[in-house]
Parts: sequence; structure tokens; C-alpha cells
Amino acid sequence: MKVYLVGGAVRDQLLGLPVKEKDWVVVGETDESMKKMGFKSVGKDFPVYLHPTSKEEYALARKEKKVSPGHKGFSFETQKNVTLEEDLYRRDITINAIAQDAEGNLIDPFDGQKDIKEKRIKHVSDAFAEDPLRIFRVARFATKLKSLDFIIEDPTEKLMMSISDSEVEELSFERIWQETEKSLNYKDSSYYFSILKRVNALSPFPKMIDDFEASLERLKDIEKVSDKKEFKWAALNFKNKNLDGLSMPKKFKNFLKCAQVFKETLDKEISAKNLLEGLMKINTFRNSDYALEVISFLLKLGVNLEVEINWNSLVKELEKIKPQINEQDSGENIKEKVYKERLTLIDKYLK
Repeated sequence: MKVYLVGGAVRDQLLGLPVKEKDWVVVGETDESMKKMGFKSVGKDFPVYLHPTSKEEYALARKEKKVSPGHKGFSFETQKNVTLEEDLYRRDITINAIAQDAEGNLIDPFDGQKDIKEKRIKHVSDAFAEDPLRIFRVARFATKLKSLDFIIEDPTEKLMMSISDSEVEELSFERIWQETEKSLNYKDSSYYFSILKRVNALSPFPKMIDDFEASLERLKDIEKVSDKKEFKWAALNFKNKNLDGLSMPKKFKNFLKCAQVFKETLDKEISAKNLLEGLMKINTFRNSDYALEVISFLLKLGVNLEVEINWNSLVKELEKIKPQINEQDSGENIKEKVYKERLTLIDKYLK
């Protein structure tokens, strides 16, 4: 069986970066022969298999042809005669189109090593423009490699711009979000959104377009002091409402909403009652660590909460409150006592 290490693992190896996962291409095999060797089929759109021992992904070498709009509008050919070079040709950028054989020899038909040395992000062929998801993938790669001074070549950026809004709209937001969330992991995550703005690809984030420059500045401020993905997403969208329609993990939506709600509550009036209500709205007494994260985010963002409080100390003291309870006290009476003692404590902090 002819097996080659491909894609990001080879690229990162050449860049001296940690290799987090490995993808393999198999040449000269079939679905039947792969299964006979114990590989488990997991591919939905084309033949991909899990190695019986390592559980790493192995895909049959394939060619592709555009047959309809969108990211999934391709037909694939995975016959035994598909060559490694044909498989590499369908990849997005040259630095991702390098393979390595079992002896460590590199197969590099599109000069990816040269582009690594010259720090260029360059498309393999004009077929790049057939897949709108590649806009977001290239923006992510450029963000990941920004600290190494990689830049997107002008012809590649023009190809990204040439992909129509209608093609981008054919993409599911889940796929766009996968690239976006990975970009939020990087130190220079604001660069990802700057690129999308530059190539007119912000349409999946409609709320961001109206206030883009201010949104980007908030993200830049946060990424200087925090690497938390939820912080970054909340900073970028802090002035945006009604993002429920976007298909992303709830933790991002919930964190943003809690930060907005807490700030809005304190904007009304700084009083013990409002402060307690704000803390209750962000579930402080169910998950105090989470609530303190929300407050920490607001402080890092430079939001003026109009009051200087040792929040860690306050929350810890509020959690310890245990009022005296009589046998005749109902559940409501107990809640009322806890509420009043919490108000008294907060008032003490405010004074």
C-alpha cells in the first residue's frame, strides 16, 4: 500500500511548528481493499477511513469536479489509477499541497517549499475559486501564520474576492464557524476578520458589518490581554444583539448574552438591588466561577462598571450567606431572608 503524509502535518513540520494531527493519502487502493486491511470507513462524501490501530484518517487519492454551487457541489473520482499529483492538485494552497513518503522524501509538484521559504500563501490552481469555503480557510491560515510574516499573494486574494456572495451564502454557517473558531485560538485572531472584510466576505456575520471598525478594535484590545475564545467573540460582538440565528456552540452565545445583560443591568443605576439582580441574571449562585469570568471580561474590555469592588471577595462572601432558619419558615421565607442578607452585604461593599 502506497501511503503519504499530506497537508497540514507536512506544512507545520517544515515550519517547525507542533504537528497536532496527521492526515494520510493512499494511492492504488480501493474501498474493498481498505476494508480488507481492517480500515473503518467514515467518509460521507468520499472514501475516508480510520486506521485500525492509530485511528488516524486515511483517504483514497481523489480527483474532483465542480458540478453544482456551494462547498459540497463536487463529484469525486477515487479509482486506483488516481495519482498522488492529481490528489495534491485539488488542494487549496501550495503550502498544503506537499506530501511525504514513508522514507521521508517530499513530493512537492507545486513548489510549496519555495512558498514556505518566501512566506507566501498562494493558490494551487484557479479551481480554488470553485469552493467558497476556501475564503475562510485561507483567512485562517493567514491568521495562524501572521506571526511568521506570511502574506496572501495578490492573485490569490483577487480570487477570494471573485467568489460571489451567492456562493458564500450556499455555505452552511457551521462550516464557516469551524474555521472561525479555529481562528479565535490564534494570537492575532483579529487578522482573520480583517481579511474577510478586505475580500468582501463578511456577509455570514451581518451584525458585524454595520460597526466593523469599532468591533475589530474591541477584539484587538481583548486579544492583548486574553486568549479565551469566548472573550474574543464577545468583544467582537458586544454591541450586537439577536445573534441566536447563527449556528454555533451555545457557550459563545451564552457568554456574550451574560456580559451584555450584566452591563445593561448596572447601566440603570448602581444600587444593591440592581447589582444583586445582575449577579442573579448571570447565574452567580449556580456557577460563581463563570460569573466572575463574565465580570473579568467586562473589566478587561475596559467597560466602566461605575463602581470599584473586589468582585472575587464579594461573590465568595455572598456564597457563604446562611441565614438563621426557624422550623416554621417556608421555602419562600428562606429565599427572602437570603435575598435580604445578600442586599445588606452588597450595600456594605458599595459603601
